[in-house]
Amino acid sequence: MPHSPSSSWAAPFYDVQEALTGYYSAEPHPSHAEQMRRLRAQFPQASTLLELGAGGGQFAVTAAQAGLAVTALELRASAAGHARHLARRRGVPLEVVQESFYTADLTGPFDLIVYWDGFGIGPDDEQRQLLRRVAGWLAPGGHAVLDVYTPWYWARHAGFTRRTKTYTQVYGFDAPGCRMTDTYTGQDGVAHTQSLRCYSPQDLSLLLAGTGLQLAAAEPGGLFDPATGQWNPQAEWHRCMTFQAVLTHDNRG
Repeated sequence: MPHSPSSSWAAPFYDVQEALTGYYSAEPHPSHAEQMRRLRAQFPQASTLLELGAGGGQFAVTAAQAGLAVTALELRASAAGHARHLARRRGVPLEVVQESFYTADLTGPFDLIVYWDGFGIGPDDEQRQLLRRVAGWLAPGGHAVLDVYTPWYWARHAGFTRRTKTYTQVYGFDAPGCRMTDTYTGQDGVAHTQSLRCYSPQDLSLLLAGTGLQLAAAEPGGLFDPATGQWNPQAEWHRCMTFQAVLTHDNRG
């Protein structure tokens, strides 16, 4: 995850989310292998990969096991430590950099840069700052792949509430700011909220202007169906929770 003045909520939120769910200290999931399989099919020539906001390293380690030279960039010490632990235990090389997106000094370039489930933490100007850094890290002919949240899903499902034995989770949507909100409240009654900017593909194209990147492709992603409690890996454009954006260098001058 990144760190910037406007996203001071991020590290505390993800600390709480980890304490309540154990998400960032889990083992790799079959979905990580499926993500890697799709990337290999899309970009078979790629040999180097940078994961932004790598969390506990589950995908990064999976990518390293698939033979890529992987750098995992993560702000939180506990998550970065878990990524190193996973890599050691599985016997794969993995460079873990514990640093902010905005200050990290990385040795690139990278054929692939991925950012799963987290783009949009700050306001638009901070997204552009990050995207300019991505353009600098990306190898000529390389691709950046982002998960981007859609405004229509979050507007439709605002108010959805999940109750477990240890926490309550509530979806929300800040319409004026076009931001999803995801709030966890533990047994102490204290609420912790993440807020991520949502974009349509056209919105993202406008955001990219002047960053050195362009939107090369966009495909609908999956959705969590609150009615059934099930995750569907593929959804139609008008229903999807996220879309996958593929970015390349903008060579139009």
